[in-house]
Amino acid sequence: MPLTSGRLFSKSSLADTVNSEPERKCAIINAFWPHLGLAKEDYIEEDYAAWFHFFGKALQSLHPHASKFATQEWDGLLSMVTSLSANRTMARRALTEDIKRGYLNTGDAAIARSIELAVRLWLGINVCSKGLSVGPRNPREYRIDWQGDQSLDEMIAAQFPQGAGRAAFANIPFDESFTAVNLKNICRLHIRWTDNLIDHLKLEGPRGQRCLSIYRHRLCLVNHRKGPEPTIIPAEVIDEAIRTLDLLFPFGDPKTEAFLEEEKVQFWTISPSESARATELDEFKYWRSNLAQLSSLFNGPPETFIQSLLDTRNIPQFATLWVAIFGVFFLTIIFGVLSTVYSVKQYRVAIKSYELALAQACQQKSTPLQRFCD
Repeated sequence: MPLTSGRLFSKSSLADTVNSEPERKCAIINAFWPHLGLAKEDYIEEDYAAWFHFFGKALQSLHPHASKFATQEWDGLLSMVTSLSANRTMARRALTEDIKRGYLNTGDAAIARSIELAVRLWLGINVCSKGLSVGPRNPREYRIDWQGDQSLDEMIAAQFPQGAGRAAFANIPFDESFTAVNLKNICRLHIRWTDNLIDHLKLEGPRGQRCLSIYRHRLCLVNHRKGPEPTIIPAEVIDEAIRTLDLLFPFGDPKTEAFLEEEKVQFWTISPSESARATELDEFKYWRSNLAQLSSLFNGPPETFIQSLLDTRNIPQFATLWVAIFGVFFLTIIFGVLSTVYSVKQYRVAIKSYELALAQACQQKSTPLQRFCD
């Protein structure tokens, strides 16, 4: 039985995919990236763990809708990847007709769904056209509507306009403190790992509740980049995406290493980027506006009082704030203690005054107060 055979959709797709034998995983990887020629002895489980988890989870979620896809076998899906790679300049409508020749009595919609599933798994781009999408949907993920007259190359290129936001954002320097961990700790950002490259570095949420999406499959970008030119995702886009990850997750930074280990995300099991870490915004054009927004947030004033308490970038200001807080705290305690002491003393004086007044009343020549002077 071929290593790439088997059913795509089942209730246990996640477990089946994650727990597959290394030989089968290598066969799947080589089907997606034939130029790798990955051998079993070179396969490292940790490198691809997140990618196969993404695969299994996506296929398992589509199990109730399996009948709406043209192919329900691994061989069929991987064959579509081969067709997509060979016909990347063909319009989607024509590509659907071409693939349909191998599927008798199968409608265009089912063919198109399988094509879009192959693109999502192969390229990490969430292509879910209107009228075709089935299964659960994450409202946070951006969905791409692949038009019938667009080729795969045209659809991908449209998602990454060059120089987006260049005129709107002046050049900004990046220092060593500009990392994802510091954005998380200082700006209180929640980091959401995404399998959709289009959502990479997307910042959402109100003040004090920001959420930053970060593409987790760095190795997939590297694998695409190693492919023959022109790469299926433009080489400039891949290079810049990798550089954004290297910028926010610098190799050798202890805090970053601890965070990635805690999140179980593998970025550095493969060799780090040969390019030097970026030092300014002008080195980016596809994710320029996203990085400018993050830099503005990082270098700007704290958005909430809690952020002010934890912001250690300006040590004198940080120290002044905490000295003021502790000063007010200790003064409150001191005045509270003094107030209590004087209240006790005042109470004792009041008792003594009462006793004196009572004694004086009992010494009067008039009839004493029997009730109080006994």
